[in-house]
Amino acid sequence: MSQHENRYHSRFPLRMPVLCEGAVGSEYRTLGLTQNVSQSGLLLVVPRLAVRGTAMNLRLLTGDRIARAEAGVIWAADKSPGLMGLRLTDLTGVDRLAWEHLITFQAGPTPRASLRIPIDLEVTCLLSSDTSLHGRVENLSDGGMMIVLPQPVTPQTRVSVVVPAWLILPPVEAEVIWTRANPAVHGVVHGLRFLASDMGKELFLIGTLLRQLLN
Repeated sequence: MSQHENRYHSRFPLRMPVLCEGAVGSEYRTLGLTQNVSQSGLLLVVPRLAVRGTAMNLRLLTGDRIARAEAGVIWAADKSPGLMGLRLTDLTGVDRLAWEHLITFQAGPTPRASLRIPIDLEVTCLLSSDTSLHGRVENLSDGGMMIVLPQPVTPQTRVSVVVPAWLILPPVEAEVIWTRANPAVHGVVHGLRFLASDMGKELFLIGTLLRQLLN
């Protein structure tokens, strides 16, 4: 994780959402993305730092499940964005199994750069000022999303993805990368890539992933 920690376990690059909450009575809460993970801890990019020694309750979006763990901050670097090294202190049962499965997968021949998180969210895709399609997001990562629409949209088409008003989030701009028919979901599956220039991407991710984490 860092020169500040003895490296008993191998580290694996991965961008994975993590919700961090301070101990009971603390007002600390932030959503971060891992830079790398190991059996014993993680390196986290966060908009808000906690001081060294802070005890944390974590919710880890491992892909298979939302695993709960306890951790301690072993170092923090006040950069932009901030970096924190966390050591896992309590991870048991099915949560430990989910974490171990994730680490084993990242150590294998086909690791993921970022996790795809299953999510069920109604959205509207705006293709132009007078053309829109209603659909559902099936999974989400920091690079894009998989969405089901009632009809195919040609690859390389740029769309604005609008979430329900109660989420209070701006649209996010994306580009259709691929499509495939899937009768099982009664629609056409699309792979969308977030546009690198879209400054609303991070806000969109944080809002939708927090909804998933807090449900």
